[in-house]
Amino acid sequence: MMPADQIVTLARTTLQEVAVLTIPILVIVVGISLLINIVQVLTSLQEITISTVPRLFATGAALFFLMPWMWRHLGQFTVRTLADLQQYLR
Repeated sequence: MMPADQIVTLARTTLQEVAVLTIPILVIVVGISLLINIVQVLTSLQEITISTVPRLFATGAALFFLMPWMWRHLGQFTVRTLADLQQYLR
């Protein structure tokens, strides 16, 4: 059975990896949402599709362009974790 400190270390590095992979997409979507909201306030257009469609498009575009980097990063994390697997199994 793994000691508690190794479990905590493995969980912490996994959560850090999740944060590194998701923060760029969240920043892009929040930026687009802020711009859309500013335009809606200035023009008094409160149509729901005006705000939803660009956000979906921005999310899809961010995923499309960031996916190669995300796969590389996730692959490196997996290789590092599996390389250290021996220490977790003791």
